[in-house]
Amino acid sequence: MWIKQRGNQLGYKAILTIYKIIGYRGTKPIIWLVSFVYALITKNEREAIKDYYERVGVSYSFMYYVSHINQFSLSLFDRFVTKIDPDSFDIERVNLSKFLDDKNRILALSHVGNWANTFVAFKYENRTIHITADEKLKESIAEYEKSLKHQNSSNIKVINLQEGLKASIEIVQALKAGDDLAIMVDRLIDSSKFVEVNFLNSPTKFNKNPFEIAYNRNVDIMGVTVIRSGDKKYKVIFSDPIRVDKSIKREESVAIMAEKYAKYLEGILHEYPKQWFNFYKFWES
Repeated sequence: MWIKQRGNQLGYKAILTIYKIIGYRGTKPIIWLVSFVYALITKNEREAIKDYYERVGVSYSFMYYVSHINQFSLSLFDRFVTKIDPDSFDIERVNLSKFLDDKNRILALSHVGNWANTFVAFKYENRTIHITADEKLKESIAEYEKSLKHQNSSNIKVINLQEGLKASIEIVQALKAGDDLAIMVDRLIDSSKFVEVNFLNSPTKFNKNPFEIAYNRNVDIMGVTVIRSGDKKYKVIFSDPIRVDKSIKREESVAIMAEKYAKYLEGILHEYPKQWFNFYKFWES
């Protein structure tokens, strides 16, 4: 369903060792070469991404696809670098004042930009954010990531959705405590829990859970995307608050909120088309 993971612990460890020796700029050409090879061998992903390019008005070429894969590779590389050198990253925040106006929000994330670097993006904010995660990283990669020195804010908590009931309890407790809750929208956790929106000119199924939770708990939704804007530079873009309308039925309110989020995400993708990291037939899925 998502891009096949051909990386392994040894590969990521080697890249980070090179980074420690020759620095960020010296490592980038190696990552580009890896991206080029990956682009050559990923025929299925290459064909699948053409549909997305057409929707955002991008003309497909092989080198554009290489550049897209390289952006993905650099974002993944940054994810590991932030574990050992988080203070070296420059973070710009767009619409931050709207985010800080209130607490206890549902933050809608998608596989657009480097969502995993939310740790760095929020480390300077004096509030607790719980991020729900159900990543498909290979176990060896995940274990290596855990072994890296962790300097990120203790105000960021991770809720592992694979823990079922425990995760559900943690979500409720987080919102009761007045904290923020970040949930992935663009991939379904439960195939029966979806809301259909018009996204990039096609009916698209988004994860219904964040919008239902927002309605049930009467808290705002905010879209947030962590865009890689340069070497060790990120731009965190917040949407305007998407308000819950309790005067109408839940299904109608959920649909309206989801459509507003879809429009926000479309705007991000038209401006940053290479930040889309769903390398599979997204609409067919």
